Amino acid sequence: MTEITVSEYSGFCFGVKRAVDMINKSIEEQSGRIYCLGELIHNRIFNESLKKRGVSFITASEIDSLPEDAVVFLRAHGTTKQIVEHLESRGIRYIDATCPYVSKIHKVVDAQPMETAVIVIGDEHHPEVEGIMSHAKGKGTVFADKAAIDDSHPNGEIDESDCILAVQTTYSGAEWERCKERIKELYPNVRVFETICNVTESRQKKTRELAEKSDLAVIVGGRNSSNTAKLFAIASEVCSNSFMIESANELDNHVEQIRSATKIAIAAGASTPSGIIQEVYNKMADIAREELSFAEMLEQSFKSLNTGERVTGIVLAVNPTEVKVDLGTKHTGILPYDEITAESGVNLNELFKVGDEVEVICGKFSDSDGTVLLSKKKIDMHKYWEAIKAANESGELIEGTVKEIIKNEKGYAGVIALYGPNKVFIPASQTGVPKGEELETLRGQKVSFKIIDVNDQKKRAVGSIKASNRISRKAAEEEFFANVQEGDKFEGKVRALMSYGAFINLGAVDGMLHISELSWGKLKKPEEVLNIGDTVNVFIKSVDKEKKRISLGYKTEENDPWNIFKNNYNIGDVVDATIVSLMPFGAFAEIFPDMDGLIHISQISDKPIPNPASVLKIGDKVTVKITAADFERRRLSLSIRALLEDAEAPAEEATEANAEEATEANAEEAAE
Repeated sequence: MTEITVSEYSGFCFGVKRAVDMINKSIEEQSGRIYCLGELIHNRIFNESLKKRGVSFITASEIDSLPEDAVVFLRAHGTTKQIVEHLESRGIRYIDATCPYVSKIHKVVDAQPMETAVIVIGDEHHPEVEGIMSHAKGKGTVFADKAAIDDSHPNGEIDESDCILAVQTTYSGAEWERCKERIKELYPNVRVFETICNVTESRQKKTRELAEKSDLAVIVGGRNSSNTAKLFAIASEVCSNSFMIESANELDNHVEQIRSATKIAIAAGASTPSGIIQEVYNKMADIAREELSFAEMLEQSFKSLNTGERVTGIVLAVNPTEVKVDLGTKHTGILPYDEITAESGVNLNELFKVGDEVEVICGKFSDSDGTVLLSKKKIDMHKYWEAIKAANESGELIEGTVKEIIKNEKGYAGVIALYGPNKVFIPASQTGVPKGEELETLRGQKVSFKIIDVNDQKKRAVGSIKASNRISRKAAEEEFFANVQEGDKFEGKVRALMSYGAFINLGAVDGMLHISELSWGKLKKPEEVLNIGDTVNVFIKSVDKEKKRISLGYKTEENDPWNIFKNNYNIGDVVDATIVSLMPFGAFAEIFPDMDGLIHISQISDKPIPNPASVLKIGDKVTVKITAADFERRRLSLSIRALLEDAEAPAEEATEANAEEATEANAEEAAE
């Protein structure tokens, strides 16, 4: 009987699955015409399926001809720094699906000064390596393997005193060790960064183990996939009877090899969809089964799976409490609700449809019922744990739901957030909730957090909402300063009041509104016109993007009281006013906010008075006549006397003349 074993590390790695999930979501949301810069992943069959769903694949030279609604996907392997900058300068929307492990190398290289030489071990023509080298400011060198290093440096001469060494994420672990030791010999001061993806190492190790125990090794994946090619090279070293295929259809060319093998190992590259792996397994089993005797076929038909075995099944039925799964054996798989998710209130009919593929782990078998209990949560825990480790490496923020509030004898210890089925502990000091306040407000809330510590052995992770908030604020601030221009208008909220003005929150940042901008008149303190929490319309008066300082303006031509006066009042109008100050030479009366005029002492009464305070006090409501307006010097003359006198036109003209004379005579006093 032929034994076929599939490597547990076969199929999409975290970075590829992340990119695939991102593009699937965009296709479903239809947020714009989707273009992919190069192949999203190195798998021809998957990329063809994307084309059928409307995704277009383009080269860098086609960017400038994209339509306005274009959304460009940056592949899992990443792209060059120059292409990203070009997309941003053109204002083209893009979604960065670069694997976090690759992004980490970009950041490492980008952080090096100009004089640092960058050495990378990998394929210089691979898009991942091209992207990495685009971040090198100084000298950059790529070596394919140890032989290439020896050929370039036959005498072992040390050319650089300051250099770093990194490696392509999918590179062979064994060859990396050889290259690393040789580079250390040549450059004793080299700083080494271990940038091979840990999933890649596990995948290669498991492939070697299976191939060593088998008389046939089959590697499944795209022919242009670097990590698939490395798996084939590893398998070929220990199993001479090995071949590589892209799909199950190619097995027709290897029927005799399959039928003559008793132990077959299947491994797949990181860009190979699980559906293709399952098709290969099923067809290979069918080919092997054709040579079985009747007794062997009968035995095979009653073959059961083993506890702990991973298998991909087909959904037969879905109800609120469980999912039934066809595993291709005599046992029907039962996937209970609590082995699917730790969340409450999840509708299983929204998660699964009849005919869907689902990857599960076998649990307890019941021969009497013909069933086997399954778990999807255990597989998800492994996948999500890999995502947590990747986020810890890259600094990428992740999102989870707060499910538990942890208390101890001292009070609140922190909260537990679920990321998939995995628990992440967030200490009270990292929740962002002020000390002494209730953490219960976070229960049930979706929160973004940064992974700050990981214990891989115990599968424990610690997160920080506070760090996430800080990163989000910084990103929002950077975006604000990248786009803000002088004259831009905002509706802001008063955050703080100082003696010299007010701080206005504009969303991502605060701006300073000086007291001189708060009113066209004179203020002693901002509290005269503003309160904390007030909404105010402001504009950017000046911005220092380097120092991140913003000066705000409030006074405009539209709210200039003299423009309002000019558009709504005329000389000779009779208006109501309020006495706002008293001087020896007269009284100032406000006819509307920030617009007041002088009632000269001679215009307060039709009889002589010793001083204005003898007949008026601050706050009095009076009716006045507008007698003169000097727009150039911003001075307004008012009169009570003109309304008291019942004189003829000549007398009125004399009154206006007297008022104008009084205004000129007391101009300096009025200004004071």
